[in-house]
Amino acid sequence: MTQTLLNKYGIKQVGYYVESIEESAKRFRDLLGAGPFVDLGSSEPASLTYRGAPSGMRSRCALGHFGDMQIELIEVLTDEPDVYKDLGHYGLHHLCIWSDDVDAVAAEFAEAGIEVAMDMTSGQGLHVMYFDAREQLGSFIEVNAPIEQLWQGVAALAANADENTPALIPMAALMGGK
Repeated sequence: MTQTLLNKYGIKQVGYYVESIEESAKRFRDLLGAGPFVDLGSSEPASLTYRGAPSGMRSRCALGHFGDMQIELIEVLTDEPDVYKDLGHYGLHHLCIWSDDVDAVAAEFAEAGIEVAMDMTSGQGLHVMYFDAREQLGSFIEVNAPIEQLWQGVAALAANADENTPALIPMAALMGGK
């Protein structure tokens, strides 16, 4: 098999830009049997650039699973331009790959002609980049370092869920709280 930018790393997540995390979590559960979704709350990035300029964009996200695939729901909380609104509609926004060297992947994408749309460091220090692959794939590609412990926790929650498990639960529930 030929090594490509996506199969070289593997797709770990599919991200959806949504109007409401609450409504979307219920819809994904009811239509696909996905979830439950863990509400990670709103993010306050340490730094964020959108199309090369500083940005104050803020979002809220929730993570769930559909089989072995993680699904991320992203709700934008601010009105300024951002990588999510670039899509032009709610729906499938990105494929996510993991790499221990996000900057090396960025160089590979640049060489392939796929531009950086957003570069962010989360408040927890996670380096996340979004690449505009709409021309090539119709969506964006997110790249970040592996977050295996969170991925495994959300997957375990999904594996142990039943019909009484809410579609959306707080992060504290994943951590063993209420």
